[in-house]
Amino acid sequence: MTDQDFYRLQNQWAKIYFRDISLGDLDRVRWINRLTGMRGVRILDLGAGGGQFSVAACQLNHKVTAVEIESDFVEHMRFLARHRNPENLTVINADFNTVELEGDFNLICYWDGFGVGSDSDQRTLLKKISSWLTPDGSVFLEIFTPWFWASQAAGVKIPIGEAIREYGFDGAKCSMTDTWWLKDNPSFKTTQILRCYSPSDLTLLLEGSGLTILENFPGGFVDYSSGTYIPEVPLHQAMSYITRLVHTKLLNRITKGKQK
Repeated sequence: MTDQDFYRLQNQWAKIYFRDISLGDLDRVRWINRLTGMRGVRILDLGAGGGQFSVAACQLNHKVTAVEIESDFVEHMRFLARHRNPENLTVINADFNTVELEGDFNLICYWDGFGVGSDSDQRTLLKKISSWLTPDGSVFLEIFTPWFWASQAAGVKIPIGEAIREYGFDGAKCSMTDTWWLKDNPSFKTTQILRCYSPSDLTLLLEGSGLTILENFPGGFVDYSSGTYIPEVPLHQAMSYITRLVHTKLLNRITKGKQK
C-alpha cells in the first residue's frame, strides 16, 4: 500500500508538483482534442496533482473539475489558474475514491497514478468513472506496464536534489515500487506502490464496469544506463501506455456502424 504521506514528502523533497504549465501539458490537451474532436467540454481530472493538465485544459477553453487530496497541491493549482481562465476551473480538495460528484463529464482523465491499491479498488473506481461519463464520452488512463518496471527499472537509484529515488518491482503483486529518502537520513523512507497492467490484464479488470478499451497509445522508454529517453516505442518496450476507454454500448454502436 502506498504510504499516506508519499506525495506530500515527494513534493517537499523535489518540488515535483510545484512547477509551471509546460508545452507538454498544452500538447496533451491538444492531443485529446484531436482524438476526440471535442472542444470546450466538461473534463474531470482525477488526482490532479499540481494542476498543470487541469489548468492547461482551462486555458484551452474546457470546463475542468479537478479532484486532488493534497491541500498544498490545490493551492498551487489555484495559483496557476489565476491568469488562465480561472472561471473554467472547479477544484475539489478530496479523495476521488470517496468523493460524490454531480453531473456528467465528456472526458475523464487520470494521469500517472492508476494502480494505487488493490484490483478491487481499481474496479470500484472504474465503476464510478463509468457512472460519471457521458454516453459518448472518453476516459484516458495512464497505465504502467509490468515488463518495463520488472526488467528495466527495478534496482535503479536516481539522485534528485537532496533525495534518492529507488525503483523496485514486486513480482508476486505485479507492482512497481517507488521509494524515496533523504541522503542525510536514509533510515526514513516513503514508498509508492502501483499495480501494473498489460492491456489483457486491464480488459479483465474492466469486466462489469460498463467500460471497454477503444485504443491504446504506447509511451516512452528510459535507458537508465545511458540516461536517455525515447518518447515513443512499441508497446512491448514502453514504460507506460495511455488507454482510451468508452462505454461498452458506444463501442458496440461504433462496431455495428463500421460493419454496415
